[in-house]
Amino acid sequence: MNKFINNIGIIGIGYWGPNLYRNFSNNKSFSIKYICDINKNNLNKLNLESPSTIRVNNYKEILKDKKINSVVISTPVASHYKIAMDCLNSGKNIFVEKPLADSSIKCRKLIDIANKKSLSIFVDHTFLYTSAVNKMKEISRRRNFGNLLYYDSTRINLGLVQNDINVIWDLAVHDLAILNYIYTKKPVLVSAIGHKHFSSKPITSAYITIKYEGNFVAHINVNWLSPVKIRQTILGGSKKMILYNDLEPSDKITVYNKGIDIIKNEKSSANLIKYKVGDTHLPYLNNSEALSSAVIEFNKCIKNKNYRSKSSATDALKIVKILEAADKSMSMNGKPIKV
Repeated sequence: MNKFINNIGIIGIGYWGPNLYRNFSNNKSFSIKYICDINKNNLNKLNLESPSTIRVNNYKEILKDKKINSVVISTPVASHYKIAMDCLNSGKNIFVEKPLADSSIKCRKLIDIANKKSLSIFVDHTFLYTSAVNKMKEISRRRNFGNLLYYDSTRINLGLVQNDINVIWDLAVHDLAILNYIYTKKPVLVSAIGHKHFSSKPITSAYITIKYEGNFVAHINVNWLSPVKIRQTILGGSKKMILYNDLEPSDKITVYNKGIDIIKNEKSSANLIKYKVGDTHLPYLNNSEALSSAVIEFNKCIKNKNYRSKSSATDALKIVKILEAADKSMSMNGKPIKV
């Protein structure tokens, strides 16, 4: 029996498109039949693995081909909904760059049409396929980690300043995906302060606080205008804590055997705090490329419509709802917004 091959088209060969092209090319379950970009230079500068791959400027040329099973969408966020809806209406599974769409209403409409047509939506929240984030989840679920207390992230760099989305939709979306994956209880309140440094551009720096059920809190600092690039996260537990530095080439995760215990003071109403300071540990990580794992996951979604990926459209919807709440809070000078 011949192995089923997913014939695909890739729409958008700009900033992230070449990475998608390389990883789909390296996966034998997929065959790239089309690449599409409105910018001819982007199309022409990409070295194609197969001479039979067709270059097109209009993505609707891909949708006309009944042999195309799935479409990869790597275009500006404002265009996601229109292109994704056209793909789904044409009977194509879709692999969409984050975020799924620029509103929760649009996300719901995409989910509805995909369900009606028994098609798969995969959203490329790439960090969920890194060894580091999966190791964080594994360690934080152990009993000896204690109760999850907080998530504190700094995600700053110089550029890329975008025109169609602000900095939280570009950078904070990564942290929201990680939070949704690691912490299973629901967010309750979102507050955010952002600043627009250039009148012609969206908000370029922001601070977000999210309060969750279970007395857990997340703080996220994002900035497009930092002179240095920092990708650092702390996940705090009552018994242990994790430092995740994504810029480290190998030892991205450090586990600190540190924490506190609250001891009741029988002689006073003031409780005592006992500090625990122990060793640090660098867990082994499999440094395989996350995007390669995401492509494998997408193939599983196509083969089994009941398969639930780490970055499903339902999860993507939850993330977009928090982004919307953060936008609303920023417009109201940081007023907490219910999610």
